[in-house]
Amino acid sequence: MADPHIKSQLDIIDIITVLLYRSALTVAAATLSIIAWEAQTATTALVAAALIASSTVHIYDKRFRWLIQGSGMFAVIWLLAGLWQPLALGAALFAFSALAVKEYFCFQLKVLLATPLVLAGFWFCLVFNQQQISILFSMAGAILLAVAAVAKWRMPLHFDIGDKSRYQI
Repeated sequence: MADPHIKSQLDIIDIITVLLYRSALTVAAATLSIIAWEAQTATTALVAAALIASSTVHIYDKRFRWLIQGSGMFAVIWLLAGLWQPLALGAALFAFSALAVKEYFCFQLKVLLATPLVLAGFWFCLVFNQQQISILFSMAGAILLAVAAVAKWRMPLHFDIGDKSRYQI
C-alpha cells in the first residue's frame, strides 16, 4: 500500500492506473446496485471491473498484489470459458473484497471490513436462489464499495502511489 506522506513524481502510467483503479471501484459499486435485475450484463461488467481494479492496484507487497490480480484474471478466464458463471462472479467479488480490506488499511474505515462478509452473503444467496436476500446484500455491497470509491476520489492521486522504490517486482 502506498504511503500518503511521500509524494513521488507521477508519470502518465501512474496517473492512468490510479484513475482506472478508482473508476473500477466506482463501476463495481454501480454494478452491484443493478445486478439483481440484470444478472448477465452486470456479471460481465463486474468481472471486467475486477480485472481493471486488480491489475491497476498499487500494493507494495507482491504476494497480496498477485493474490488480488490472480482472482481478477481467474474471473475473466472463467467467464470467457463459458463455464459456471457464478464462479467467475465469485472470483470478482473476492477481488473487490480484498480491495475493500486494503482500503480499510488506507482509510481506517471499519465499515469496509464488512465488505467481504456482505459480498460473500450476496454470492451465497444468489447461488442458492434466495433472490430477496441477495438484493439486500447486493445493495449493502454497493454502498460499501461506494464508500471506498468516494474516499479514493477525495484523495490526491499521489496518495495511491506512495514510495515507488518500495514496490516488489
